[in-house]
Amino acid sequence: MLLLCACQTAAERSDAHNVPVPVNRKDYDLGRTTVNGVKSVDETDRKILSELQTDGRASFREISSRVKVSTPTVSSRVQAMTDNGLIRGYSVVLDADLLGQVSVAILIEAKPSEIDAVVDRIKGEDIVRQVHVLSDSRILCILSFYDQKKYQTFIQSLSRISEIAKIDNSMILKTEKEMPRASLTTESGLHLKCYYCGHQMRDEGVKLKLDGKTHYVCCGVCAKLYKEKYDRLKEAASPFVTV
Repeated sequence: MLLLCACQTAAERSDAHNVPVPVNRKDYDLGRTTVNGVKSVDETDRKILSELQTDGRASFREISSRVKVSTPTVSSRVQAMTDNGLIRGYSVVLDADLLGQVSVAILIEAKPSEIDAVVDRIKGEDIVRQVHVLSDSRILCILSFYDQKKYQTFIQSLSRISEIAKIDNSMILKTEKEMPRASLTTESGLHLKCYYCGHQMRDEGVKLKLDGKTHYVCCGVCAKLYKEKYDRLKEAASPFVTV
């Protein structure tokens, strides 16, 4: 079974035209937030996200008819949720069992101070599909592979990582439920971090619109510094114009 999460970009699904927003002082405005700087996800946002999770191929026009809002509203909401990182992308979800893959869960124990080093060593391996750092100084990995030899090679490579204290592994015989980790409830909120300093935004923060996209920063100082950095990078990336 092949489940399609999405096969089109936001721009391809949009039925509305994107209008670039000019960069000026008016672009510094306050974002809608709830308590402790957590931006709210309202009922319309949740309905749009639910439709996208159900059918990532749906056009904005189709979503608008189901959610009972205008197509431009769906387009702008999706763009905003993409800009702030809530929507991370669109992909195809494949059935590993039908592909003939074997899946294994591995628990790795390491000292708390060495967890990051272990994760850096293993997360780039193709055989590793998921990596979760647990609260008890352990790392949960989900592996998927066709070739038993490739699995054995990976296990042997783990034994050479000195930071690892213990490894437990179990084959996944059957998956009874597999859903996206992000779930939509009435308590859903966005815990935004400042695009410039990286600190979690504790108040309303500032929305900075650059070239039609919204960038979130925690204060006016970071907004000024971020825009200066953005302009420098944009200028450096501009192609040379020949006459």
